Amino acid sequence: MIVFDLETTGLPKAEGSDLDMQPRIIEFGAIKLTDGTFEEIERLEFFCNPGHPLEPKITKLTGITDDMLADKDPFTAHYKTLCQFFLGQQSMAAHNLPFDRKILKFELERIDKVTNFPWPYDHICTVEIGESVWGKKRKLGDIHFEVTGKEIKNAHRSINDVEATIEIIKWYKSEGHF
Repeated sequence: MIVFDLETTGLPKAEGSDLDMQPRIIEFGAIKLTDGTFEEIERLEFFCNPGHPLEPKITKLTGITDDMLADKDPFTAHYKTLCQFFLGQQSMAAHNLPFDRKILKFELERIDKVTNFPWPYDHICTVEIGESVWGKKRKLGDIHFEVTGKEIKNAHRSINDVEATIEIIKWYKSEGHF
């Protein structure tokens, strides 16, 4: 299983909007886990230069600055590494998976690789699972605090959010929700 999280240049625009107007990945974080025991096998982290300055609200939310991205490669430079990381995995999970999957798909569309990408066939969303547990959609930090009693350290940074999501998945499993 791969648990991943993206930080982006913003929120998706309306369906049918020009692909160039859609958000870009600025940070990718993922941890590959064993099935069942959720032991870490491998992790992957990288920044992507989106090719334009970040909006101040993105820097405020994530702490990621233009200077941090200035010398980083664009998404396309990470494609092969990303494929190798995902290859052969049965499951992918994220908090609000439809969002992260959509942004990743935009990046793959830009380089004409959507159908070449080794998408896992099982998609797990902790927001959707949580909705059945609490009867409403909840933020990652709120669920994490509920199940661990701790705040997420450096929230809205990909690998930190992945680690928090894993804790939630483990709790869901222990409680019989997953």
